[in-house]
Amino acid sequence: MEKHNIFSTLPDDLTCEVFEPIVDQRGIVIERIISMAHVTPKGQWYCQDRSEWVMVLQGEAKLVFDDSQVVHLHKGDHITIPSRCKHRVCWTSESEPTLWLAVHY
Repeated sequence: MEKHNIFSTLPDDLTCEVFEPIVDQRGIVIERIISMAHVTPKGQWYCQDRSEWVMVLQGEAKLVFDDSQVVHLHKGDHITIPSRCKHRVCWTSESEPTLWLAVHY
């Protein structure tokens, strides 16, 4: 068994948002996402076949849903996004990396 720490080895180059799978087994994907001033490209929406539970471990982010609801996530906040729920990231912190933990099921 190998021990890992979700806060260690953050990439120096965050020009692009980073998606790192931690677990991918039996239809469940757990990933670490690192954002810094990243947003979902204009006009693009996530509309996934699976539900997603996401938590902000560091930084801040805002999600917008297709009904115009905006959810501001701070450190420690988490939300469950049902499958087929259209959403996008409309803001992430520019002063520090936003570290997400996402579970797709």
